[in-house]
Amino acid sequence: MAEFESAVKKPINNERGFFEKLANGDFGLAKTYWVYGVLVGMVVNLLSNFIPSIGGFVIFIIAYTAYEIPVLMGTWKAANKYRGRKFWAVLAKTAVVLGVIMLVAGLLSIISSLG
Repeated sequence: MAEFESAVKKPINNERGFFEKLANGDFGLAKTYWVYGVLVGMVVNLLSNFIPSIGGFVIFIIAYTAYEIPVLMGTWKAANKYRGRKFWAVLAKTAVVLGVIMLVAGLLSIISSLG
């Protein structure tokens, strides 16, 4: 019986998913900030110009916000793990704080325009 219980408790897959790795800062500071933050943000900004309906835009923004939260968390955590010049870690954390402010301001703006 004990063998069965220990087999049941073992996770089937030990690997963490992409978003868990991203939120944990496992991709490193430069990749997390520049690729998953800046580059994806630029693509999202470009794509948002082609959404024809307000409903589609709201869904798009909700999905992007769900993506942006682990990016901001991951950038902060990657900055904590960063072993290079402290300047880059501080700059990244400053960008995260500004990013959170902009994300909240953008969401409040969209909510107020819908209401």
